[in-house]
Amino acid sequence: MHDKLGEIVQIAASAYGSDISKYDDMFLKQVAEKRFACANVTNISEYVQYLSNNPDEVGALLRSLHITHTDFFRNPLTFAHLEQWILPSLLEGKPEASELRIWSAGCSSGQEPYSIAMLVENIHTRKSRPLRYRIIATDISGSALLQATKGEYREDEIQRIRVKDLKDFFIKTGDTYTVSDRLKQHVGFSTYDLLDNRYSCPQESIFGNFDLVVCSNMLFYYKPNHQQYIVRKLIDSMDKFGYLITGEAERQVVENFTELYQVAPPSPIYKQRRGVR
Repeated sequence: MHDKLGEIVQIAASAYGSDISKYDDMFLKQVAEKRFACANVTNISEYVQYLSNNPDEVGALLRSLHITHTDFFRNPLTFAHLEQWILPSLLEGKPEASELRIWSAGCSSGQEPYSIAMLVENIHTRKSRPLRYRIIATDISGSALLQATKGEYREDEIQRIRVKDLKDFFIKTGDTYTVSDRLKQHVGFSTYDLLDNRYSCPQESIFGNFDLVVCSNMLFYYKPNHQQYIVRKLIDSMDKFGYLITGEAERQVVENFTELYQVAPPSPIYKQRRGVR
């Protein structure tokens, strides 16, 4: 780690008790550099000095480390696989009284779990038997979770949603689109740190055993040992016949786990070998 980055890590720990050493050095450096203009400095040495004297800036830096960028149906090919065969096969294999369990880990402002909920609802309309499903959506950013719970999105944020789905699942007020209660009743948002070793899975899930776990475009912000820890936790939370979906850029991290195999190349969709049938 660069000496100045080490000093930033120490300042964050001293001021807020936060361990930011878990983040990839390059990512940490990029976030710090983005804060230069706000701090009116031109290099990392000046920024370290500024941080030392301004606890509010330490808080701003910590908030900047919480990645909140996401989109509805962010990876079209992966969502096509979900819609066309993964979700239908999971639902078909469920006993009538059971529940489909989904975990959206690192859900940010909610677009991912709401996208999945739309797919499940559309499949539901084609089924004659009752359908029970629950999506547990977690993140470490309180501000992102607040936005997700509100479910309010600008017009430029809903461009990938089909017109029919906008009509069925959103309420338009001016330039704002709000997720309907039809979806919201199936999606629960809560704070959860994937690196928290006290809990193996979100407390709301009680025992994990998820049919589908989605954790996309988040792993590469962490150092390799933390990436491995997170993937292990995700695998342990899965039902033996369940699926794990990550981001395309994270394929190499996941493929280090030999108990997983890719089911739909090139999409980063995996199952456990012990669940092969």
